[in-house]
Amino acid sequence: MLKKICTRITDLSKTSRSTWIEECTHPDVIKTQHESYSKTINKTMLSLLGVGLYSLLAVFGASDKSLIAPNSSIQTPLVGTSISFQGFLVVSPFLLIILTVYLHILFGYWLQLEKKRKDMNEQSLKNGEPTIESVPAIFSFSDLLPRFVTNFIFYWFVPLVLCFLAYKAFALKELICWMFYVASFVTLGLLFLQINRCPENPQKKLRRWNIPRWIILVLLVAVMGYFPSVADSFRRPLNLQREDLHEAPLQGLDLSDADMSNANLQEADLRNANLQGTKLSNTKLLRANLGNVSFKKADLYHANLREVKQLDCTRIKDALNWERAFYSSELFSTLNLSPTHNDDIEKIGLDYGGGKIAWINNTGQHGLIAANADCPGYYTFEEAKTACRNLKINGYSDWRLPTKDELEKLYYAKSAVGGFSGDNYWSSTESDANYAWGQFFGNGGQNYYSKYYRWCVRAVRAF
Repeated sequence: MLKKICTRITDLSKTSRSTWIEECTHPDVIKTQHESYSKTINKTMLSLLGVGLYSLLAVFGASDKSLIAPNSSIQTPLVGTSISFQGFLVVSPFLLIILTVYLHILFGYWLQLEKKRKDMNEQSLKNGEPTIESVPAIFSFSDLLPRFVTNFIFYWFVPLVLCFLAYKAFALKELICWMFYVASFVTLGLLFLQINRCPENPQKKLRRWNIPRWIILVLLVAVMGYFPSVADSFRRPLNLQREDLHEAPLQGLDLSDADMSNANLQEADLRNANLQGTKLSNTKLLRANLGNVSFKKADLYHANLREVKQLDCTRIKDALNWERAFYSSELFSTLNLSPTHNDDIEKIGLDYGGGKIAWINNTGQHGLIAANADCPGYYTFEEAKTACRNLKINGYSDWRLPTKDELEKLYYAKSAVGGFSGDNYWSSTESDANYAWGQFFGNGGQNYYSKYYRWCVRAVRAF
């Protein structure tokens, strides 16, 4: 059935192809059209390459800030008008699709003319008449490299560009399905054309290339049907580190799991924004509007929340390290913090008591001191406890292995304290006789492991 449909589509004598491909038999007409289509296809290919490369450079040369900043703009290729960055992610695929469709319509014309030219040349050679010369074009060269380049541009360049654009757009939940299906339908169409145009010779060698194409096509159709149920898992967290978003209108945006550490969000409007799991360490939120903001599992380590507006003190406690952020003095009693809270936070990383201050409790009277460096080498659990007990640094001999909770405090203060590796560290908290808790300082994950593993050790003492 499918083969009959393909034959119908490609048959020039059938409607509707007969209405948009002019039937011609005169050698001069074929020669003129052959030359015209060859030149036009070359120009269209160059335009397609130009638009595709411009889109890639423009999109990946821009930071993720362009996806949410209202004043971000970019010039569209060919047209030259300025539009928003989000608008460009929608318009750019349309330009690529239009050029691709035009290119393949022209190529369909050229294939039919080339077949006629060859048939007429065979008859002319038998009759001793002049033949019609082929106009050189990259897609008609017989060498392997030009044919490979042409095949890539004709059938795979646009899908690859659309995939890269989709990756950039996947940071915005509302664009995930749109970009995925645009890239998928274009890929399906080009796969179908490639399968249909694959010539069949007596040995049927070239037709073997259609087997993996059919497999890809079937798999892609299956993924398209399944994709809506897993679309959210493809969302890419925004990378907004150190970005200047001063006074930015960000109300209602989904910024969950974004990395906004060290960003400037002073006086930004974040009402109803979703900041679940967002990294806000060292972020400036001075005078920002935080009305109805979700902070669940957001990291507020050393974030500046002085003079913020509409802060819900019950929601702020859903965040990680909320007690390590800076607040206005009026909120100290509401949050049950020490009157010297901000001053205490600024002491983190200062030299004190034989090492560096890693944590201070809410009263400001007690805390945790970390040694200036790891113990040299790697240790089993028992060796780690012994190494810490035997330490004597700057006259202090009460060093010990940190508990599970203390080790997590060290992880969040690792930048201020310094000297940590990205490996696993032991804690003194045991799970049972054979397992103890440790923490991976690459991403902060904690778990229990065999006590015979050899890991890093950082000693601590209390004050």
